[in-house]
This record gives sequence, structure tokens and C-alpha cells, in this order.
Amino acid sequence: SIIMTPHSQAAGKLQISYTLTFPEAQAHYTDVEMDISGIATQTIDLKMPVWTPGSYLVREFAKNVEGLTAENQGKPLPVNKINKNTWHIVLNGGGKLKVKYRVYCFEISVRTSFVNTAHGFISSSGIFLYPAGMIHQSATIHIKPYKGWTKVSTSLDMVNNDPFTRYAPDYDILFDSPIEIGSQDVIGFNAAGVKYEIAMCLGGNYDRERLKKDMAKLVEKETEIFGENPKTHYVFIVHNYQKGGGGLEHLSSTVLGASRDAYADEGGYQRFLGLAAHEHFHLWNVKRLRPIALGPFNYDTENYTTDLWIAEGFTNYFDNLV
Repeated sequence: SIIMTPHSQAAGKLQISYTLTFPEAQAHYTDVEMDISGIATQTIDLKMPVWTPGSYLVREFAKNVEGLTAENQGKPLPVNKINKNTWHIVLNGGGKLKVKYRVYCFEISVRTSFVNTAHGFISSSGIFLYPAGMIHQSATIHIKPYKGWTKVSTSLDMVNNDPFTRYAPDYDILFDSPIEIGSQDVIGFNAAGVKYEIAMCLGGNYDRERLKKDMAKLVEKETEIFGENPKTHYVFIVHNYQKGGGGLEHLSSTVLGASRDAYADEGGYQRFLGLAAHEHFHLWNVKRLRPIALGPFNYDTENYTTDLWIAEGFTNYFDNLV
């Protein structure tokens, strides 16, 4: 597939790129630099989602944003925070803008960003500001890893085969694509004609070969139920803690919480496979066959549905069956 770089897009669109750095990973910070060019207006509003796809409770991610500043070619610009998740910036002529801010990432869950010196987990909807009304805008993400972090696991496409540069065709896709950066154990396998990757983070007593074999069977079986697999590439991001649980489905990936030492216990291993089967089943049920309320999304407010009984209930039935 051809990866478009921001320079090859039609004129009239903004060009947006982000650079993520981790100079204070030990203090749980992600530093973000957002560069925007091609702005035709004299003001711009930047927003942060208040919740993440897959987990619809309002979380107010903007609360973790600190020290936001804006400049145009080195000259500082006035920034006003006009509501809980919107920053209003007045451009002083010229259509270019550099915005810098930091995000405090210190909540362990499958739906929130967490950064320390061991790894960085980026839950995108709580990290990336976006221009109001421009959800269809594309963006490029440059990652400058903390020392010792050698790998990036995400479903976002690489630019020029560089794992540390990724491309999002629009913000709906960006906000539904978590990013794991660190020294995770990456286990690759093919199933149902799709490239799969399991990113095992923070160790664990799992058997790589058995995991590969069983996960492939699970994928094949679920694909059989629906008759086709809509992906070319899918990522399981697994956070192994002393005691972990929970999972969150995304468009082309999932984040699982697991217990580091439970894989050697047969019951624990089967529970892990059940969790993986559940979140992967959402690839069809919820991500493609879904309640109308679950897309296109309004990232500013609650999205109500009474259909979770089918979204989660059917998925629960089938995960056990699979």
C-alpha cells in the first residue's frame, strides 16, 4: 500500500505532525510537540477527547495536560483555555503553528496512558490534541524513544519503513490505535491471511510457541464465524502485571491486562485465551457491526446506547465457545 506523506496531500488541507519525547519518563510524562501548517484562519481551536473508543465513560483526559504553549516561528502566541477540553489560539499572521504540552501518564489500565522508564503506553485519545471540526484530517507521528526502548507496537502504518514514524489517515483511526513503545517481546504469526502480532510487555511465564499456535487457532475460528477477516495487520498489546485483567477493543488492535505468572497455570492460561478471544471478537461485533451510537463519534460528550447487551453479551457467549 502507498503511504501518503503530509506533503503529497491535496492543497487546502492542514499538514499536522506530532513528535513524542520522554525526557522525564521516570516522572511519567509524555512531551508532545504538535506542528501545524496550512492554516487559513486567524484563530484555531485545539481539542482533546473526553473518552476513548471502546470505553465510553467520560474520563476528562484534558485534566492530564500541562504547560501548553503555542508559537509561530519562535514568537509566542496567546492561548486561552475556553472550556474543559478546548484551547483557543490566535495566530499572529502566517499559517504555521507549533504547540508544545506535556501529558501526565500515570494510571494503569487498558484505557489510559502509562509511562515509566520500563515502557510507554500511549492511549491516543488522551495524548493527541486535534483541530476542532477537523476529525477527517490526517497526521504523522514521530516517536523519539526513551533510552533502551527499541520497539513500537501499533496498528498505525509505518512511514518509509521506519517503526518510529507512523501515519494516521484521520483522527477516528488515530484515537482508536493505541501505541506501545519499549522493549516488549514481539511474537508474530499469520492467521486467516492476516499478519498478527502479540506484543508481550513487562515479562511473563508464557510459552511463545504454544501462544502462537493457540492464538492462530482462535483467530481462524472467529474469522470462520463471520466468513471474512477485514484486516491486513492486527496487534495484541498485552500488559503483564503481578495481577492484571481487563481488555479494550480497538479498530485493528486490542490492549489486554494479564497476570505475569498465570500462563503456566492451565486455568490461568485458558482465562487469558478467553480474554483474547473476547477482545478479538469485537473486531467484528462492535467495531463493524455496531450500535448506531458508537460512530461517527462525538469526542466531547457521552455517547448513549442501550445495546451493550448485544455488543458485550454476544461477545461473551462467543468468547467462551471459541
